[in-house]
Amino acid sequence: MIGSAPVRPPVAAGVDAPTAYRRPAMRAWRDVLRFALLCVLALLFLMPIYWMIATSLKTEAAAVAQPVQWWPHEPTLENYRTILASPNAPFLRWTWNSLFTSTAFAGLSVLLAVLTAYPLSRMRFRGRDTWFWAILSSMMIPGVIFLIPHYLMMIRFDWIDTYHALIWPGLPAAFGVFLMRQFFVSIPREVEEAARIDGANSLQILVFVLLPFLTAPMATLALFQFMASWNNYVWPLFVVHGEMQTLPVAITSFSSRYWTAYGKLMAGTAIASLPILIAFLFTQRYFIRGMSLTGLKDE
Repeated sequence: MIGSAPVRPPVAAGVDAPTAYRRPAMRAWRDVLRFALLCVLALLFLMPIYWMIATSLKTEAAAVAQPVQWWPHEPTLENYRTILASPNAPFLRWTWNSLFTSTAFAGLSVLLAVLTAYPLSRMRFRGRDTWFWAILSSMMIPGVIFLIPHYLMMIRFDWIDTYHALIWPGLPAAFGVFLMRQFFVSIPREVEEAARIDGANSLQILVFVLLPFLTAPMATLALFQFMASWNNYVWPLFVVHGEMQTLPVAITSFSSRYWTAYGKLMAGTAIASLPILIAFLFTQRYFIRGMSLTGLKDE
């Protein structure tokens, strides 16, 4: 009827009418506050990235100018051209070193973790739990303890300044074995038993039956291991030099005790950040799925 008062929705019995009408408004305010908080957190996380990119687009004079220039007044790509074309700093070779070793390290780490976790979770043999807890307890040992023994091994194997030194020493990762084992345990045994009835052996069951269930955790582990190898600084600092350096070590050549080329340093850091971003974008779907799955069911 035209001119009549709007009809309010019915209120449940036993609920005060003003309280019931205030609830949607309170929820809306909560959503607004939550959104504002997320925006502030996002700004805090993105600010260093913005500052890195902005500084890489400045000249050296503008990068150290006072007062601080919060955005480049005259943006330039000179810093990128300099580090990519400099004959004294083979930046492309350093990038290839990091990309090759990190990719190989991630792939071999996943392979080793799967081959180790499979018998620890799906097979019955004496001492299985003892071996698992021994591997798991190694996570409590600080990695720096192995620095000198590994370095002496690299000298004995004549692997200094080679890709072998960047790939093989860190492959036995207890975290990867633990992660893969927990996901193996979460797969119903009926799937494996049906394959055995059809005549499949253990390797065929692993490759054709169980691994399709582990796409998300394997991608998650590969991303973690790729990032760990890509960002590793201390170990490459000892075992590779000159053209064999990786990016985290090589970037420090733009800084010394007496001077720092901030524009070139930030340009190199921006380039070094791209592979991690690309790797995450390609594995984002599997990463989120792997993190959302519990995978922590025990036998």
